[in-house]
Amino acid sequence: MKKLLLPVVVLLVLVGCDKDKFQTKPQITIKDYTEVVPRQGQLEIRLEFTDKEGDLSEGSFVYIPVRLNQKPLPAGVEYDSIKSVIPKFPNNDKGDFFLKLPHIFLLKSPTENDTLVFRMVVVDRAGNKSDTVSSDKIIILQ
Repeated sequence: MKKLLLPVVVLLVLVGCDKDKFQTKPQITIKDYTEVVPRQGQLEIRLEFTDKEGDLSEGSFVYIPVRLNQKPLPAGVEYDSIKSVIPKFPNNDKGDFFLKLPHIFLLKSPTENDTLVFRMVVVDRAGNKSDTVSSDKIIILQ
């Protein structure tokens, strides 16, 4: 019995380690981003993705800017969630893509810097949705 136990344990460990490293559900992580966006500058967030089937090209990308300032914005001024189509690129199971937004699009307050957190999610062509990732605080200078 003891002679069979060791090979079975080794086999189970080897089978457990042979799992695919990528999942069907896309995974995204924030690699780096602009922490302070000056006037005339732009926000750049670099995201890394993994997707087992490599079908993220022409999928959906949704981002939601969340304003953290205590002082409310003027009536009728707000941040909206944005849904866009990921540009076409060769099917890859891993890669990077960027969110780039100009300063003029980001600053909503007429009197102070805006502090934002961005929440982002991707959906591949098969409809598999990633978990939501959030940036740290990003300052948009007045």
